[in-house]
Amino acid sequence: MEKDIIDFIDKDHEVMDSYYELTKRAGSLSDKSLIKELKSLIKKDPEFFDTYTWLIQILEEQGKFKEALILLNEAYEKCLDVLLDKNKNWPDRLEWGWLENRHILRLLLNKGIYEWKVGNKELAIEIFRRQLKLNPNDNAGVRQFILAIRMNLTFDQFEKKFNKNGYYDQDLMTWFDKNFKKFSEEFDSWLKEIEQ
Repeated sequence: MEKDIIDFIDKDHEVMDSYYELTKRAGSLSDKSLIKELKSLIKKDPEFFDTYTWLIQILEEQGKFKEALILLNEAYEKCLDVLLDKNKNWPDRLEWGWLENRHILRLLLNKGIYEWKVGNKELAIEIFRRQLKLNPNDNAGVRQFILAIRMNLTFDQFEKKFNKNGYYDQDLMTWFDKNFKKFSEEFDSWLKEIEQ
């Protein structure tokens, strides 16, 4: 008998509307005001993670890397509290198709990228593998990050090779399609998932 797939769908977060309103007003606000408002939203709902992600980005742009890292790790721990059951089991699915899940997937992505940037490749690839398993449609493209790590690229090398002024183009997909079969143990189960 097949076990039921546990599909995680996060709860509605009332602060989401305030967050999106803030994104619309951001251009007219100073960083100081933005930080204050983001901290206020985090206080109202510490389990809506887009507020952390944006605040971390601002802190990094200001060169406050230690503060940004503390906040990232705090958000990641809260994220795990939300996702894992009392036995520390992950859900089977956390899909991008549910708007309620996107703030979680973005945080997982940013945590994985941070760990890759600082050379913690094992933790980075573990986070990316988990995210690919949770969301096989892979809207974020973590499969490409997994392949890059398996091919011993650093984050900086990957960005230099594929980042075209803030976006990835067809070159990345062509590279992935050409190389991922070299790591069948890594990608076979994902291929089966997306073929179903």
